[in-house]
Amino acid sequence: MKNWENIDKQSENRLPARAWFHSYKSVEQAKELNRASSQGFMLLSGKWAFNYFDHPEKVPAEFYREPMKTWGEITVPGMWQMEGHGNLQYTDEGYPFPIDVPHVPTNNPTGAYQREFTLPADWLQRQIIIKFDGVETYFEVYLNGHYVGFSKGSRLSAEFDLSPYAHAGANLLSVRVMQWADSTYIEDQDMWWMAGIFRDVYLIGQPLVQLQDFTVATEFDENYCDAELQISCVLHNNTATAAAGYQLHAQLFDGEKCVAQQNHAALTVQREASCQFVMPVQQPKQWNAEHPNLYLLLLTLRDPQGDIVEVVPQQVGFRDIKVRDGLFYVNGRYLKLHGVNRHDHDHKKGRAVDMARVERDIILMKQHNINSVRTAHYPNDPRFYALCDQYGLFVMAETDLESHGFANVGNISRITDDPAWEHAYVERIERHVQAQKNHPSIIIWSLGNESGYGCNIRAMAARCKQLDPTRLVHYEEDRDAEVVDVISTMYSRVSMMNAFGEYPHPKPRIICEYAHAMGNGPGGLAQYQAVFNQHKSLQGHYIWEWCDHGLLVHDEQGRERYQYGGDYGDYPNNYNFCMDGLIYPDQRPGPGLREYKQVLCPVDILETAQADVLQVENRYWYSTLGDIEFRVAYQVDGKILAQQTLALPHLLPGESEALPLTPPELPAGEVFINVEIVKRSATPYSEAMHPLGHFQVLRQPAAEREPLPVEKSDALQSETLQHQQVIRGQGFSLTFCRLSGELTSWLVDGEEIVGRAPHLTFFKPTIDNHKQEFEGLWQPYHVHLMQHNFREMRHFSQGDDQVIEIDSTIAPPVFDFGMRCTYQWRITPSGHVTLNLSGQPYGSYQAIIPKIGLDFGISKRFKQVEYYGRGPGENYADSCQSNLIGRYRQPVESLFENYPFPQDNGNRQDVRWLSVEDEKGNGIFIQPRRPINFSLWPYSAEMLQQAQHINELEASDYLTLNLDDQILGLGSNSWGSEVLDSFRVYLKTFEYGFTMVPFRKSQTDCAHS
Repeated sequence: MKNWENIDKQSENRLPARAWFHSYKSVEQAKELNRASSQGFMLLSGKWAFNYFDHPEKVPAEFYREPMKTWGEITVPGMWQMEGHGNLQYTDEGYPFPIDVPHVPTNNPTGAYQREFTLPADWLQRQIIIKFDGVETYFEVYLNGHYVGFSKGSRLSAEFDLSPYAHAGANLLSVRVMQWADSTYIEDQDMWWMAGIFRDVYLIGQPLVQLQDFTVATEFDENYCDAELQISCVLHNNTATAAAGYQLHAQLFDGEKCVAQQNHAALTVQREASCQFVMPVQQPKQWNAEHPNLYLLLLTLRDPQGDIVEVVPQQVGFRDIKVRDGLFYVNGRYLKLHGVNRHDHDHKKGRAVDMARVERDIILMKQHNINSVRTAHYPNDPRFYALCDQYGLFVMAETDLESHGFANVGNISRITDDPAWEHAYVERIERHVQAQKNHPSIIIWSLGNESGYGCNIRAMAARCKQLDPTRLVHYEEDRDAEVVDVISTMYSRVSMMNAFGEYPHPKPRIICEYAHAMGNGPGGLAQYQAVFNQHKSLQGHYIWEWCDHGLLVHDEQGRERYQYGGDYGDYPNNYNFCMDGLIYPDQRPGPGLREYKQVLCPVDILETAQADVLQVENRYWYSTLGDIEFRVAYQVDGKILAQQTLALPHLLPGESEALPLTPPELPAGEVFINVEIVKRSATPYSEAMHPLGHFQVLRQPAAEREPLPVEKSDALQSETLQHQQVIRGQGFSLTFCRLSGELTSWLVDGEEIVGRAPHLTFFKPTIDNHKQEFEGLWQPYHVHLMQHNFREMRHFSQGDDQVIEIDSTIAPPVFDFGMRCTYQWRITPSGHVTLNLSGQPYGSYQAIIPKIGLDFGISKRFKQVEYYGRGPGENYADSCQSNLIGRYRQPVESLFENYPFPQDNGNRQDVRWLSVEDEKGNGIFIQPRRPINFSLWPYSAEMLQQAQHINELEASDYLTLNLDDQILGLGSNSWGSEVLDSFRVYLKTFEYGFTMVPFRKSQTDCAHS
């Protein structure tokens, strides 16, 4: 049987899993924690000789013993598809080949990697280990023509002993990698199918007598005051005779100060020896995500002469996690996990992410108030966990397991409940726990994802708890919490989470995936958070997911685009379902992440009836508010008139207090108190005065707005020219088509405003989160194809004004429902144009629609927008916490949110007024009767609906100005929650309107005031 199809053999000659660490020659070097200067470290990453084959047997025999000098090169780490070899394919859960366990395609894509390295003669006095931190999927190792071994488990480290085959001087390393193996059946995560050596490869020249493995644990007294550091060590002897007289010394440092130490002397190591340290530490600084206090443990091994053999450093955090009465506590403190699911992804390199990008991910999480990360759905680079220790993130560490594709054949548990697979399952959690057991950031082990339930999950849980009884165990599909410590669900709606909170389970609950962050969204985060905040038993939530999985390419014109499923001719595929992150593929934060940051703000301002008081609540779990500052601004009609800075009371976690304000005398108008919350001191992830969030409190509603000033002007003239009705005034004219009722021209001082006639519309470009509504409702009922049918035009005078009323029916083909609408245009002699819009539905369509609004094409000469409404970023009814009502001035291009998959975007709501102006300072001022929504695009709605990639967008010869009465909320129904009832729009009676006033530069300030 082929090794890559033998489930009974997951490896051959692979060394047992152990803690991930490096050793050093001196204490000084060890304290630097620099892997590159560690003892016997030789990095083999870089350029390797490479050839690609479509069948493993096509790899030539000489590859294993001779340098392949005519082959090309490839970068390690890397995925070979990203360098032009083999095929890329994206599926969410389906296997890309027929299910025939344990068999995989005979034509198994194979990469042959080769690299030479040179060993000094003294390396032969060491044990020479080669370590692969990640190879996808199956690989075999050969050195100097000798077979070394093989391994499976793509995202788990694998070590082999090269000592028997290595020699001084040049050595030839050959690695044969196959894309498919029996292990593929349990590595079916939602991501691109790729292959290759995608994490670092390096040699470690270990002393022959060495510290082989160690485990650290911390235990507090009942008052969480003093603690013990418990260390279990395993020494290994690779010589033929017993090693006597060795010493192992343990020192714990807090900065430069040694706070505890112990020594084990006269150790004799036959083949293996164990020793333990129990070191009391008085009042240690505790580790948590808010205060990631780390100590440095140095384990120094000395030979019988007292010389240092090696020094092994390990950062230690004093941290425990315990469950009491159905809730879990870290260091005796209740907390909630506010998290994200994170895949490894790079827009240029696929899963081969470098550590600079990994660290940037962690920094972004910390900057956006996230305190937890789930390593969905596999272990990360070993260095990731050290960064989480240092920056402060609670980690749900998930192992490399998913068999989701069996859902397509009606039995997702097929191999999960097959005892023949027990070894393959259990060794994955063993390898994971053994490698990462010493990281304080890890508080939960997760057994995998979407693999059904059965005997192998039970076996994994038992082994996990045997190896590490100090942490919690998670697995979402253990729905009855038979073996897990944390019960979990995915994508439970807000109402269901509320029910879970009202009727708590005996075990703590989290929602390990929710709020599908695909495209424009997710919506509803504030509503979810309100439920999470209300119920103590709901202790964690993780948004799906962190990053869009788009792959960057350039088209023939050099324009950027992001590729997704199907763009490489791959079939079957799940199209753009991989574009579902809070950040874009290039790590730019999206609007969804900014919204999440605000929702998670660790300081809350509660509603109070007192005008000069803010009720402040500390929503940290471990921190006081002593380092927090409020920047308070008093805003009247969008203008900031006064500001003050307030230090906060020293509130403990969970406490609240009334904070008195000293507001100045303010003029009449709409008054808001804006509060920006900042952290005064710098942190490793942010500069001093880093903003944590902001709030806005309405203190005085707007008074009835004064009518816009009207200048004395000559009387209007009206003229009928064939099929046109023209209204002329001093310096302007409006032309209506008598056949369609459309406004076809609006000239002001000889310059055209209209680029395309304004039309009422009930459809907008579909966002990813509305795809199910589009496919299930709008497309079948042709809502996106609604036609405008002119019925009647009425033209009359009303005082000095001219009024034109247009009756139209807006309805889809085929069906007998629609909206009977009226456009009422009122033109004053001074050039003010008021448009009142109304509609009455008819027919039996009762379902939701995307919007009720006006699509108005205006001249491209307008470059600048100013508005008094919610901004400065895009916002929607169920995604608006991160944007405040204010007065904003922005260039037109900044209003467009360029999602990698084009869709509706850029809405601003609660708009009291807006203006567009050209480079000369001339423009249009728009005053709605009540606040409206607006967006402004350089593309037509049809173009945004049609385009599938950003490089397919062709700018129209006008700007699309949307002036909307009602906009459907975002929701996250691409794979999550539908739009909540309060944010839905229906085909119902409506009426709204606004006045449009052309202005010249000299009139601008007057119009806006």
